[in-house]
Amino acid sequence: MSEPYLPLWGVVPETLSVWLRQMQLVARRAIEGGAGGRFASLFRGAGVTFEELREYQPGDDIRAIEWKATARLATPFVKRFIEERELTVVLALDKSGSMAYGGDARSKWHTAVETAALLALLAAYNRDRVGLALFDSRVQQFLPPRRGLRQAWREVALILSQRPEQEPTSLTQVCRFLAPLLRRRALVIFISDFLDQAYHSELQRFARRHDVILVRVVDPAEGQLPERGYFLLQDAEGAQRIWCDARNPRIRELWSTTASRFAQEVSLAAQAADADLWEVSTRDDLLSRLKHWLRQRQYRIWHRTARTSDQP
Repeated sequence: MSEPYLPLWGVVPETLSVWLRQMQLVARRAIEGGAGGRFASLFRGAGVTFEELREYQPGDDIRAIEWKATARLATPFVKRFIEERELTVVLALDKSGSMAYGGDARSKWHTAVETAALLALLAAYNRDRVGLALFDSRVQQFLPPRRGLRQAWREVALILSQRPEQEPTSLTQVCRFLAPLLRRRALVIFISDFLDQAYHSELQRFARRHDVILVRVVDPAEGQLPERGYFLLQDAEGAQRIWCDARNPRIRELWSTTASRFAQEVSLAAQAADADLWEVSTRDDLLSRLKHWLRQRQYRIWHRTARTSDQP
């Protein structure tokens, strides 16, 4: 049996304990601190239904004004929504071979572990049910969603016992696995580098029933070849190997172009599924990045509810 994989700082138990305490402190401050409302909103908005149209009252958010009714009746009206607070959150974490990649900073797996741990603790402190699916070419382990901090720590412990395997990524398989298990609308957060193909249609079908966030983990070193002459490249999720001359300008340009095209394909897949796309770099400060995500998500949720109220 292999030793537990300790991310971030090697195998020093004391250092891991410090990291765990830091993650707990960050999550608790995020929810209970001055910005608690913004962080709690991460886990809201998945189940939002239009309830009524009523006259505008002083103090109402002007963004909720229903302009069609206001123009027709010559009196300001606002839209009122009911939000489903019994929310289920599922973290789908990619542990395929490509997640082991690391440049001059922490690896993509380290970054994914931190991201998943922080989100699990945030959901627990927000009193939401949270589950975990670990996948590569198929779902390897699954913890059903439950409420409570103990559940979140079970998930963190399970993540810390894992390491990326030399297996391909299959987002199609994880969507098919979760679809029959999640009978009610849930917030599903996919944490991956999305080095996969032919998953777009399955993701779109899945996102029709659930609120989906794609967290794409990237390493800046992936977008540009280092100028180091000849070196051997190996497929992290297969056995293929090739020699590459990184000083060749045509190869360098092709490499950068391919990386940009791939990023655009992931963005288009998110748009087609009407899913939020967040990008976290191996060099990012996660809490600062999360604050940026929340501003984008709140804006997106408001537009989504506005579209829902306009439907006949």
